[in-house]
Amino acid sequence: MPIDPDTDAEITDEATEKRYRELVDTVVRQWNDLEAAGDRSVQLSAEVLTGLKDAVRADARHGPQVEMPPTDAGPWTTSELALRTLVRHAVDAVPDALSLRTSFDYADGEGRTRGRPDRITCRISASTRTPNLPALGEAVRTAVATACQDELALAAPAIDVHIEDLHER
Repeated sequence: MPIDPDTDAEITDEATEKRYRELVDTVVRQWNDLEAAGDRSVQLSAEVLTGLKDAVRADARHGPQVEMPPTDAGPWTTSELALRTLVRHAVDAVPDALSLRTSFDYADGEGRTRGRPDRITCRISASTRTPNLPALGEAVRTAVATACQDELALAAPAIDVHIEDLHER
C-alpha cells in the first residue's frame, strides 16, 4: 500500500490510492520531460557526480558492509576490509604465525549488507621453528576470537585455521 506523504499513513481507500498513483505518474512524466529537454534543474551537478563517484570507489575498495551486534546507540555495520584487517592483525600478533588470507561466511543480512560473520577461515603461514602446529592453530583461533569479542562485541563465530605455508623466521 502507498503511504500518504502528508500524514505518513497507509492509503487504503481505492479512489485515494488511484489518485495517489496518478500523482506519482504525473511527477515522473514531468521529470522525464524536463530531463529530455535538457533542463539543468533535473541534472546532477559536477559536485554531486564527483561525490557519487568517490563513494562508489570507496565502497569498492572497502568491500560490502557487514552487520555487527547492535550497541546501546543502535545497529551498525563495518566494512569487510575493516573486518579483514582486524583478523589479520590478530593473526600476525601470534608468535610464529603470519596471516595469508581470510574469508568469511555470513548469516543472511538485510538489504545491501551482509549478515554477521558466522564462520571465519584464516589461512596462515607457520614458522619452521614452531614446535607444535596444533597449538599454534589454537593460539590463532583464540587471538581471532578475542579480537572479535573485544573490538566488535562479536561473539566468537566458528574459526577455522588452515596452515598453508611455512616460513623461516
